[in-house]
Amino acid sequence: MTKTELIAQLSQKVDQLYQQVGAKKDQRLTYKLEAHLFSEHYQTYTFYFNEIKQTLTQLDKIDEQDLELCRFLVEKFLSQCTAISDSLLLKKNQQTTTFTPQNKQDIHRLPPRERLAKYYEALNALNQKITDYQDRQLKCTDPNQQYQLAQRIAFNQLRRDKCLNAIETLEEYLVFKHKRKQRT
Repeated sequence: MTKTELIAQLSQKVDQLYQQVGAKKDQRLTYKLEAHLFSEHYQTYTFYFNEIKQTLTQLDKIDEQDLELCRFLVEKFLSQCTAISDSLLLKKNQQTTTFTPQNKQDIHRLPPRERLAKYYEALNALNQKITDYQDRQLKCTDPNQQYQLAQRIAFNQLRRDKCLNAIETLEEYLVFKHKRKQRT
């Protein structure tokens, strides 16, 4: 397979991925992608796909003898495609599992004991998510995907730490309230 044929085939794969985006082409991503992959953050899928195409164009123009640059651009291209694929999966998962702002406010309006139960549910969900990502990371052989999974693990561990702090604070409040009630 020649370099031109390979670039054409990769371009077709990018077009297929772009078709999967469908109606979301002009939708902005609400989270930041890795800084070294794209020139700007919080842009539309169309913007990101144009940058992927630019990477392919750069790859097509370089001399095949420059192996380091070839390797770098291929890794960048693969990482860009992986990031967009993952964002599509995250979008699908977020649509089914995210809380609406109204639900978040409702949780904070709950009585302390019920709120504590919700916090424990969230903690269990975060622990499960972290375990799943760790399992996927162990099975994964692609270094780029391992890196992305490590970032997700770190992000969810931060969320878990915040959840643990909220649980601890609420439990301390309940103990304080209970002791105060016993005194009176």
